[in-house]
Amino acid sequence: MKFLIFSKKNSAVWSIGFLLTLASCTFNNDVNVDWQPRIVAPLVNGELGVFQQPDIQDISDVFTISASDVFGTQRGTVPSLPALGAFNYVLNPTKISNNDIIDEIGVSNVRITINLRNNMPVTMASGAVVALTNSGETTPFVQQTIDRTVAPGESIAVNIEQSTAVIKNTFIASLSNLNTLASTSSVTITDNSQIELRLQFDPPTVDYIQFVAGTTNTFETTVDFDSGLDQNTDEVSGNLVVGLENQVPIDFLMAINLLDASDNIISTIFNPTLNLTANQNATETLNSQTIINSLKNAKKLQIVATFSPTVQNRRIDNTAKLKYNLVADLKLKIKGN
Repeated sequence: MKFLIFSKKNSAVWSIGFLLTLASCTFNNDVNVDWQPRIVAPLVNGELGVFQQPDIQDISDVFTISASDVFGTQRGTVPSLPALGAFNYVLNPTKISNNDIIDEIGVSNVRITINLRNNMPVTMASGAVVALTNSGETTPFVQQTIDRTVAPGESIAVNIEQSTAVIKNTFIASLSNLNTLASTSSVTITDNSQIELRLQFDPPTVDYIQFVAGTTNTFETTVDFDSGLDQNTDEVSGNLVVGLENQVPIDFLMAINLLDASDNIISTIFNPTLNLTANQNATETLNSQTIINSLKNAKKLQIVATFSPTVQNRRIDNTAKLKYNLVADLKLKIKGN
């Protein structure tokens, strides 16, 4: 007796378990049955894309305007202090990716929070300007005026919203037109009389990533996996069908690994890696008994797509994805007695 079952992953698990339960319930000790049902069911469906770049989801930095930047060498207590400024500071560069694989990103729904704390003993005047400018450019992609005073010891949050932006891998923050108000009472200046700036992007919508040509990059993900095969199944044979759809104008080397619960590789589906050309689809039918046997113990699936962008093909937009799916076409040997 054979069954052909088409279903989603969760249903596939239920179907295999159902067959095993049915075998144990139906066949008593007086009847010996050798039952070999066939199961055809999807195991995993997923996709890789620009959202697999974790660096882009956490763009942040911290800057300090030191006491020496504002007060020079003056320290100690003075009876009064005149207004100081205007000062213009170019701060240390910020990088999206420390390994320099990204050239630029196009983003939308840009939300940035700038937390400023005034540790100076004098009030910061309104009108200071915070700007973010891509390295090698002169026009800021973000600019915001702080239109209020900030008292000594006070912290404020400045929220910036912008519909779109193009951000290079390295950009420069600046604080310009910084002035202090005069103080007619005594003030004490120490090495800690400084201004702290914290820059934090909310995770933006990534419209595209442009990579540096000639670099080696990866899209990688690990997903929970359960084939639904019962450990008590006597024998499992058949095929594992892997479908790949490359919507990206870049060639990929594909590696798919079955992992145990501790993230150790227990089986490699493509050995060597599979070359998936730009804008092409591929279907691979694997009948390796080693891979089929590993399905029982696999708890996770690791997908790794390695690519080397060229000058002509190095931009990936958020609509172009690399899709993958795994389908099991298996024959189970179940004994009832």
